[in-house]
Amino acid sequence: MTPAQKNEAPEAKGYGQGYEYFGMALNFTIAILLFGAGGWFLDRWVHTRPLFTIIGAFVGGFAGFMSIYYRVKKDIDGKGR
Repeated sequence: MTPAQKNEAPEAKGYGQGYEYFGMALNFTIAILLFGAGGWFLDRWVHTRPLFTIIGAFVGGFAGFMSIYYRVKKDIDGKGR
């Protein structure tokens, strides 16, 4: 048995789920920042000040949202069986 399997208290499951949600939120935030930064560098290179930064932030937000969506969908489909 692993240490995580030994501790089956409800508090332990709650903390694990909380860390899982925190990881998803961090993933969402990092996606927005990375795509926004990529757009910012592209703006500096092409000299179109806010255009690609805004597009990059929206693309990053969409990518982060879809990551959360598919993760939640996988969790729901796994629990329904």
